[in-house]
Amino acid sequence: MADGSVTEHAITLRNAIVISHFGHEVLIRDESGEDYRAVTRSQLPGLVSGDRVHWQMTIDDTAVIEALVPRHGVLSRSTKNNPDKIVVSNVDKVLIVCAIKPTFKTGLIDRYLVACELSEITPVIVVNKADLLSEDKYNKVVNSLAMYEQIGYDIYYISTKEHSNITQLRNSLLNFTAVLVGQSGVGKSSIIRALVPNAEPTIADVSDATNKGKHTTSNSTLYDIDHTTHIIDSPGIREFGLKPLGADDLSHGFREFRPFIGQCKFRDCTHHQEPGCAIAQAVKAGKIAQKRWDSYQAIAASFSSAN
Repeated sequence: MADGSVTEHAITLRNAIVISHFGHEVLIRDESGEDYRAVTRSQLPGLVSGDRVHWQMTIDDTAVIEALVPRHGVLSRSTKNNPDKIVVSNVDKVLIVCAIKPTFKTGLIDRYLVACELSEITPVIVVNKADLLSEDKYNKVVNSLAMYEQIGYDIYYISTKEHSNITQLRNSLLNFTAVLVGQSGVGKSSIIRALVPNAEPTIADVSDATNKGKHTTSNSTLYDIDHTTHIIDSPGIREFGLKPLGADDLSHGFREFRPFIGQCKFRDCTHHQEPGCAIAQAVKAGKIAQKRWDSYQAIAASFSSAN
């Protein structure tokens, strides 16, 4: 009888993807496209957008999530209370969105790139609000990002206002699950609306007084571009905290460093000021951009100051 109960229980389980979460409840979408507010079993970890789950409808019409499918493509960030807080899961691409307003920060881009590289997720740099740039400013942005193209990262310059290059961006996402990340006010929700016309994310402007974005998306939310293509809008942040990394892991997060890893004079080289550092020599030889080297040093120093 016990075996029969297990078999019957297994048959009733259905598959779904987590759309968003609301306190103790989550919004899930089943394979037919129907949405349900569901509760989770207490033994399960906190669920995030992109999670794949098994669930059932109980006799009192309560949707209950029974199991979490093993995750891949997990993007995490470090917070004050959690050094490894999962943001989203099962993503194939991370769209790192930046714009001329708020302040353009390549250091923030580098932190996202490290997280993507170490999680084996494909990062894509998206420059929004290109219509706000004069030709001179546009060229300056292109030049500042040229180092990323040289090491193999894709960059899209778009304008949601003029709908320029939106089709190209959408085509690059087909059959993938992607997440939009970046500062508040860079236009992530506007990009969602451009990619998913019937979506209803909240839109906010950048404050002229502070040049900072207003937080609008409070929870990550998944949208369907089509049946096999999904895009997740994540809350805007000021900074992206990385969990503390050793020199070996951090250097692997800079993909152009990898050919030189293991060639340093000292096996425990931290790639800081040690003599015979192969990565430092590559910087001097112009094989690694100085800005990327400076960014590596800044991230490494942030781990030391946090201790």
